[in-house]
Order: sequence, then structure tokens, then C-alpha cells
Amino acid sequence: MIRGRKQTGFILPSVVLGMLLVCSVIIGMHHYISTSSRQSSVFLDLTRCRFAAQTALDRQIINIYSTFVAYVKNNPSVITPLQWFSTYGASSIGAAAPVCALIQNQEINGGVVSVRVSTVTASSGTSKPYVWVTLEAQARCTGSTGITSTRTIQTVVEFAMDRSHVFDYAYFVNNYGWFQGSGVTANGDIRANGNVLLDSYSLLNGHAYAAINTTLGAAGSITVSGGGSTRHQTLSAYWSMGETRSRPTSPTSSSGTLWESGYDGTSLLNAYQDVVDMPFLGDLSVYKQIAATSGGTIKQGGKTVVDGYYNGGGPSYADTGVVSADAGCLVLDGTSSPIIIDGPVVVERDVVIKGTVKGQGVIYAGRNIHIVGNLTYNSPPVWNKPDTSPASTATQNESKDMLGLAAKGNIVLGDYTSSSWGSSVKSYIKPPFVNPYACDSSDASIGYPATFNGDYTANDGGQKMTVTTKNNKTTYGTTSSKYYESRVGDKVIQSLASAITQVDAVLYNNHAIMGTVGNCKINGSLVCRDEAIIYSTALRMNWDIRLASQSQDGMNFFIYLPLSAVTPRIVSWQEMAGAE
Repeated sequence: MIRGRKQTGFILPSVVLGMLLVCSVIIGMHHYISTSSRQSSVFLDLTRCRFAAQTALDRQIINIYSTFVAYVKNNPSVITPLQWFSTYGASSIGAAAPVCALIQNQEINGGVVSVRVSTVTASSGTSKPYVWVTLEAQARCTGSTGITSTRTIQTVVEFAMDRSHVFDYAYFVNNYGWFQGSGVTANGDIRANGNVLLDSYSLLNGHAYAAINTTLGAAGSITVSGGGSTRHQTLSAYWSMGETRSRPTSPTSSSGTLWESGYDGTSLLNAYQDVVDMPFLGDLSVYKQIAATSGGTIKQGGKTVVDGYYNGGGPSYADTGVVSADAGCLVLDGTSSPIIIDGPVVVERDVVIKGTVKGQGVIYAGRNIHIVGNLTYNSPPVWNKPDTSPASTATQNESKDMLGLAAKGNIVLGDYTSSSWGSSVKSYIKPPFVNPYACDSSDASIGYPATFNGDYTANDGGQKMTVTTKNNKTTYGTTSSKYYESRVGDKVIQSLASAITQVDAVLYNNHAIMGTVGNCKINGSLVCRDEAIIYSTALRMNWDIRLASQSQDGMNFFIYLPLSAVTPRIVSWQEMAGAE
């Protein structure tokens, strides 16, 4: 009996102790679960904060970029992003219109987020102009636990300007595009900021793009007249042409490497695209500064013809000694002595040009550029096909000649004083063929109103020179000028004009490219708002791949052509210390 009582007394404490242990485990587990749950909740809050901060940064970058693009579009004289960011940069982005608003105390993804601009740093040197903007986004999130979590993300974003994408095409028109006829060939892509009409006779060794344009009422359609599809060549047929001025292929040979922006043997029709903004040439004072800073010159026969900027007497000054209607106009005839260009130069009014060109540079004209004969490079680029060493070819072509012709008015081809020129061209340079369009305000000085009615055959409000000879006596006078005419007068054009069978240049202007050519090659790029080129027999356009925005052949020096804002690039990203 005694033994039995001792056993009962031992079991009861054991049971109680076991129950205490179980309770301790339960309490511990409850505490662990509660703590883990709180920690998980805090972790989720921190994660949500991070997503909120990143979302705010993404939105802010888009907002700044959109505002910057609008500013560049409305201010065509802008050539560096610093002109916007230095004015509306670190101290005042978000302050007032047209400054981009900063996100402040905005609820995003369950967090309250604010963004600030920390620093704005500009590029230096002559490479692509850019600014680095440091943005910081701080997000605060309060979860179910009542604990407030904070995350701060910092990113450096590059906002830059680069050569406009309109130069990625052999043919770019800011209106409706027509590319028809068995004599027409494009060795490169073509694009219109409107509908495109093709046929099965033209040869398109590249792609076609048409844009939806509400301003023109264009649906962005591509139509092949008569049905069927456009003609294009296989790579082997393209190689066998023996055309050394057309772009390389991709692959560059039968066993060669893929080459960005090279012709791949296909011709796609890409309808319903977005409009690619064609920037205006704005106030030339900006380009005068560039020309002066870069030391741009034109030399001929051992003499400096232009040192940065030309605003001297026109060709009539040599005969009369009087500054007259053609003042600020320049005639460049490289028939017997090459025109040597180095960098950007500005000519106040018209440029009349023909002959051989050496060097690399751009001529900006304050009014029209008249090409009155063949215009050829002394040392042109060469792309042999097929090519087993394309990188070496690209390197060699970097130093070859390249000329840009950029006019605030028009680029006119041929002798516009001839009756054949008028009968061929005039019906295509006025309504209804040409639609009205808005003009840059700086073009008012050469007769263009805020909205131009499209009639290039009308008087522009200016005067051009006239020369009359009677009884061996020469009299100089003036008469009203038309938009397509030169201020230098008919006699100068007639004395220089010859058949045009080749133009080596990048052609760009604010208004129209028009005129007559023979059996002609244009080696470079043709970019305009309106186009009216009448050719005889054939017209071949060979796109200069050195203009490509995305290619191993792209030449960095050629930033002097009109610029556009490019897509922002993330330079760096980090989460700032001190997250709670």
C-alpha cells in the first residue's frame, strides 16, 4: 500500500510538468508565429514601398521626357538638352509651367511617394549632348501592424539629343509619300508622315513606313497601285549590281556577319506607324555659334570663302560694288577647283552650288539652296559587295567626304528659269498637290506665314536681282521673288546650270525639295516636308549608312545635322541606405 501511494505522487507532478512544457511550447509557437507574422508584414510593407518608389521614378522619367520632347519640338533652335534642364533643372523642375511637375505625396501602390531632383550634370566635349539627372524617390508605407516603412531609390537618367531619326531613311517626307515608276529605286528605307502609295514597278531594297497623321487626315495606309507587292532584290542580285554607293547587306557576304542597318533581302510594308517628328531649322544664330566654336570653313583655290558665317555681298556686288537684293547669297562652283568644307558653316541667304566637294561638314542656308549641276564627292565612301571585312570598310569610310545641305527655305534642283522646268514642276508645288502646314516662326523673315498655304509659286514678299543688257550697257535692278526662286537672279542660275545626273549630299530643309534631274543618283538622304522631283529615265537613291542612328557605320561627328530628343537611358540605380 505504501508503495502504491509513492507511485501516485510521482505521476501527478510528471503530468503537471508535461502540461507546463506543452503550454510553454504553445506560448512559444504563438509568440514565434506572431513575431514572424509581424516581420512578414513589415517585409511586405518594405517590398510594397520599393515598388511604389520605383513606379514613381518610372512615371517621373516619362513625365520629364514628354515635357522635354514638347519643348524641343516647339523650340527648334534648341541643340542641347542643357538649354532646358539648366533653366528648369535641379532648383525648379516642378515649380511652374512649362516645367515638369514632380510627384509629391502621391499615393502609389499603397505607399505615399515624393520625388526630388538631386543634381543635373551636363556633358562636356563635342560628342552627343546630354545631361545626367539624379532623381530620388522616397516611399512610406503603413501596414496593418501600424509600423511605417520607408524606402528610398536613387537613379541617374541620361536625357540626350542626337541626330534626328529622319536621317535613317533614303527618302523621308513629312507629307503623303509617292514612290512609283519603273525608273525609281531606293536602296534604303523610305518613310512618310502620312499615307504611302507604291506600285509593283519601282524597286525598293528596304522597308516602307506610313504614319497615322490626324493633321493631314492620313490613316497611315500603304497602297500598292495595281495590286501585288513592291519589287525588291535578293542579296545575290543586290551584290551583282556592282553599286558601290549603296549600303552593305546583312549578312555582309555569304558567310559574313550580320550588319545592323544593312539590307537583309526583304522589303516589308509597315503601315499605321507613329509620326516621326521632323524638326524645323530654327533661328540660325544658334548654328552661327556652333560654326564659330567649331571653326567651320569653306575654302576654294587656297582661299577661305567662308569662315563660320557668310553675310557679305552677293554675286552682283562684284560688278556693281553696291550691296543689293542678293546680299548674303553665295555661289560655290567646284567645277574646276574643289569646294573644301570643314565642319558647319552658315550662309545668311541663298546658296547656289555645283561641282566637286571635299571634306566633311554642313552648309546651313538662311533661305534656299540651289543645286544647278552635278554635286559629287572627291573621295566618296565605298561599300564593295559582298564584303568579308565590313568593320575595316566602316573604318575606312569614316574619313570619306560627307556634305550636309540644310535650308530654312527650299532645296531646288536644276534651272528653274527654263520653260521645261516650269511645265514639269510647278503643278506639283502648289495646291491641291501641296497641303497647308504650320511653319516655324523664324521663317517669317523669308516670307513664310504661321500657316503656309502650300503655294511655292507665289511671291514671298522679297526681291531678287535682275540684269538687263541694252546697247552694250548692263543695268541691275530688282523684281519680286517667288518662294522657289533665288535672290541672285536668273542670269546667275542660267550661266551655271547643267544637267544633273548625280548629287552626293544629305538634303534637308524646312519646306520643299523640288526640281528636275536627268538619269540621276542621289547618294545620301532626302528629307523634306514636301517633295516634287521630276526625273528623266531613272532616279536611284542610295542611302548613306553613315547616317544611321543604330549602326557600326554611324558617324559621331555629324551631330551638326538637326537634332531630336532621344529615349532616356538609365545610367545607374541604387537603393539608399536607411530603409526602415
